[in-house]
Amino acid sequence: MKGTLEKRRRRRSGTTIAEMPVALWIILIMCFCLLIAATEMIRFGFFWNACREAAQRAAQCQTFQTDSSVGLSSVTTANSMAAQASNAFSGITLNTVNTYILETNVLSGTTTKYPANTKMANAADTVANIYDIQVELSGQIDPLVPSSMGLCANVPGLTGPYPVVVRAQYTCEVPQGLNQ
Repeated sequence: MKGTLEKRRRRRSGTTIAEMPVALWIILIMCFCLLIAATEMIRFGFFWNACREAAQRAAQCQTFQTDSSVGLSSVTTANSMAAQASNAFSGITLNTVNTYILETNVLSGTTTKYPANTKMANAADTVANIYDIQVELSGQIDPLVPSSMGLCANVPGLTGPYPVVVRAQYTCEVPQGLNQ
């Protein structure tokens, strides 16, 4: 009886050689997919950070639309910072940069969003309102290795770049210059 039980057991050596090609293939595919996903997430993080930096610098400017002897305007600063930060990394394409003025009433809490890259018609009322500068970037993130799958349609992020839109806003430091 003891001899029949020993014959049914698996051998302790030699079984991993049969399973190794399948396991290595699965591990390789998983690592490659994770590498592609990680690269796209890092590129998106760089793109979002470019927007954040552009909004932060635009909120510090003395004027909104017109460059002056004091310094560049918020619109010009946002455009140059976004282009500089997004061009520093490969795989990121910047399409448009829009800079907005957000006016929030202190009492009611309602927010008015002015048209893109347009200054205010009147002087800012800093007693009744809080003013923010919002920068919106639209662009494309390229995949690490664009793959062409004959059976699948165009899949953004896998077969080609995918479009992204990000926004960041900061409180305006010099609201008196928003009508300039």
